[in-house]
Amino acid sequence: MKAVIYLRQQAKVLHAKALDRLAQQVAAHLGDPFAQVTNMIEQMIFRLMAEQKDEDDHKNWCDKEISKTEKSIDDKEDKVEELSAKIEDAEGTVAELTEDIKDAQEKIAEIVAFMGEATDIRKEGKRENKLAIKDAQDAQAAVANAVAVLTDFYKSSGEIAKEPWEFIQRGVDLPDSPDTWDSSYTGVSDPKSQPGGIVTVLEKTSEDFAKMEADTRAQEASDQEAFDEDMQENDIEKAKRSKEEEMKTNEKKCLVDKIGSLTKNKKHTSDELEATEQYEKDLQPACVEGDSSYEDRKAARTQEIEALRTAQGILADAFKDKGDFLQKRAIHRA
Repeated sequence: MKAVIYLRQQAKVLHAKALDRLAQQVAAHLGDPFAQVTNMIEQMIFRLMAEQKDEDDHKNWCDKEISKTEKSIDDKEDKVEELSAKIEDAEGTVAELTEDIKDAQEKIAEIVAFMGEATDIRKEGKRENKLAIKDAQDAQAAVANAVAVLTDFYKSSGEIAKEPWEFIQRGVDLPDSPDTWDSSYTGVSDPKSQPGGIVTVLEKTSEDFAKMEADTRAQEASDQEAFDEDMQENDIEKAKRSKEEEMKTNEKKCLVDKIGSLTKNKKHTSDELEATEQYEKDLQPACVEGDSSYEDRKAARTQEIEALRTAQGILADAFKDKGDFLQKRAIHRA
């Protein structure tokens, strides 16, 4: 009865229904030998120890799973953050490249427009110079013809001395009545006098036209040389800008592809993170949540085992001195 009372007290303190049931079974077998009761207590102790071992194994599994899950969540959060930073950096670079490409295209358009305008101006200048040279040449030819005509006239009239080779003896036809010659014409002043002689003026005019032709030819050569140099410089700049546009367009394309890959990777990692976080929540009922903690249950089970061992000791001590009586009674019954 002392063991029964103790078991009932411990069952009440520990809220252990198993102890209460055991107390009832012990009370029902008070008149029997206590080997069976002791065996029941031993079995109960083994069961409690087995339960504790199972809970220890479960606790170890939970600790490992929770630790592994928390580390996985941290790793995936770091990965998502890293991918987000890479995507943001790549998008910033793409924006810069877009502006650079736009600037290069605008510069190329400006160069093309300038070269087109310069080419038109050069064509017009070339046409004007060609006309000016032709006008100067035509004027020189006209002046030369005029000088030749006047020179012949004034040599024949004696106003201009003939060259020695022009004095060739030939017959002179005189009119029948020399006295009827008109002697009132005295002729113009020396046509080659400086600076007012007509031939001198024409020759000076021819020199001016010749100088205009030479100046125009020199100007045309200078304009063409400057145009060629300008076109060469602009061709180089255009090629440079075109290459820059090509390289940055290719770089932008690679970055856009990279952003697509990073975005897909980020989504995949985010999905994994979401699934891992859900798994962590699913672990809570089995590993964390409950009416009591693992430590409380282990302490209660330990106390229950100690109570059983104490009851077992009480039973053993109660009949220590009555062993002979029980043995004799057993012989008698036999």
